[in-house]
Amino acid sequence: MKNRLRILRVERNWSQAELAKRLGVSRQTINALEVGKYDPSLPLAFKIAQLFNTSIETIFFTEEKSMFAQSSYSSLLDNPFLRFTPSAVEVIQLAQHESRRLGHNFVGTEQILIGLIAEDKGIAAQTLKSFGISQKVVQTEVQRIIGRGAGNISLGIPFTAKAVQLLKNAEEESKALGHYHIDTENFLLGLLRLTEGVAIEVLKKLNIDIDKLRTQLLKVAPRGSETMIAKAIQEKINKSSANAMTSEYLEEATPDFTASEVSTRFSVRLFTWVEPRKLGYVVGSTTGYQLADGEILTPQISFILQERLKRIPRTYPEVLPDLVVEVKSAFERRSTLEDKIKLFLQQETKVGLLIDPDQQTVTIYRPGIEAEVIENGEILTVPELLPDWELPLSELWIPLLD
Repeated sequence: MKNRLRILRVERNWSQAELAKRLGVSRQTINALEVGKYDPSLPLAFKIAQLFNTSIETIFFTEEKSMFAQSSYSSLLDNPFLRFTPSAVEVIQLAQHESRRLGHNFVGTEQILIGLIAEDKGIAAQTLKSFGISQKVVQTEVQRIIGRGAGNISLGIPFTAKAVQLLKNAEEESKALGHYHIDTENFLLGLLRLTEGVAIEVLKKLNIDIDKLRTQLLKVAPRGSETMIAKAIQEKINKSSANAMTSEYLEEATPDFTASEVSTRFSVRLFTWVEPRKLGYVVGSTTGYQLADGEILTPQISFILQERLKRIPRTYPEVLPDLVVEVKSAFERRSTLEDKIKLFLQQETKVGLLIDPDQQTVTIYRPGIEAEVIENGEILTVPELLPDWELPLSELWIPLLD
């Protein structure tokens, strides 16, 4: 990344040591910045912009284009704050203004929430207002919780740990939506992923359903590049795979021979019935789905109704499946698979099936209804999704070959 830091410093007759002192960093940091060996963190970038009374994009830019121009794919991904839209930068500036208004020497999630509302025109602001969340009400609640500060405000107002986490979450949300830039909706999605903090406390105090707010935000947020979406989802899957020894959902990562055979038998019978009737799409175990909280889950088998999938995705679907199927292997705990199915049912999924080759049973899960167990010799049906489809359970188990 290129920058004009040295030019701005020399214009003011400052040495590197003097600039470092004003910014609260080492002289070596200033030198690394000026020669392009180091890209500043977002808080430091804002601190530098405030010191020189200009915008970040005026100081830091890619070699050929300004900060908010369509830069190269890799440059945008490698430098998150380069991806901030003007609206996103305005949110941060409004958050800093709010911090100064109450005499505080920090920017927390509560100031960013107020900044999102005050920005007024972005998707985040419009969505918050649709839930009846006004700037004045939030400001009142925030002041009630944190009070007024001492008024000793430094030039560069630092972000709290929770605010930094919000910004990191926003970057991940941007990638998940296929966005090249980070905008106000990404900020709000990043905020809603937090489980605590003043902003979350304020929203709960206002009786806001966090899950509903996030779901609505995902509905109105535009989708970007499918390549970006695929990359983000695959990164999450890969990250989960790296933690397979500790992640409860990845205890299912190694199916045994019997589970694989049963899974194939079910998939074939479902596909051969669905395909000629053009009812929808039967998907295998390599497709991940993103839940409302950002969690990526990959069922062994899934089915999506044709009318819900408006276009055939090259990478990952934008909707959750109508049906998810898990086949218990010898290495898995049943409770883990049940929890996984229930996570889908809490979203848009209508039916979950847990096939147990050892017990030769299929358990059917539906939202708000007690689970139903189908035993060997009985017939499995899913009338709400697959009218007239019938599957004798005996066809799922591996026969002894002569």
